Amino acid sequence: MRSKRLWFLLVAAAGAIFVGVGVARHLREQALRDPRALLQFTPGAAVQVKNFRRSRIEEGRKAWEINGVEATYFKSEERALIRRPVLVFHREDGRTLEATGRQGNILLPGGQLLRAELDGAVDITYQGVRFRTEKLIYLHAENRVVCPGRVAATVDGVDFEGENMTYSLADETIELRRAVRTTVYPGSPDHAGLVRRLARGKGAGR
Repeated sequence: MRSKRLWFLLVAAAGAIFVGVGVARHLREQALRDPRALLQFTPGAAVQVKNFRRSRIEEGRKAWEINGVEATYFKSEERALIRRPVLVFHREDGRTLEATGRQGNILLPGGQLLRAELDGAVDITYQGVRFRTEKLIYLHAENRVVCPGRVAATVDGVDFEGENMTYSLADETIELRRAVRTTVYPGSPDHAGLVRRLARGKGAGR
């Protein structure tokens, strides 16, 4: 009797393992096809997602998109930690503002990009100009991008740097608010308009 009972237990355990392997394989295949499908099976767990991609279409055009090599998605918080993120805002005229960094932390309630933070060697490209900083914050409520630290760039032979740069997505203006400094090299074109447009605020020119 004891041997039969042991036999039944072994059979039941083997069946449970077989079913578990089958479910795990099914979930893995689902996650590869659509990472969001996995969330309904693991509502409280953090999920690792390869080739993370999210975007939003507004009025028939893409408004923004964010991609990454991989991400840890927290369903309960609707938040994602992204490795090597690429954040792109698309303007109505076809121009873009693109930012990259080592790590990103984004809030996506209801599929809306509410807030995004990019950290570590952040590069921002806008109208052919590359800005370099260490941190970028996107605030949906204020419809703007903020770089609270040091920002540097080179435009048409003019180096400029400053602190606390903001970019308004509403009127497409860029401001450097503190410690603005420009350096003009021989042969550089007139940069007065550039300084007025990109470096509003108190600072020293050279």
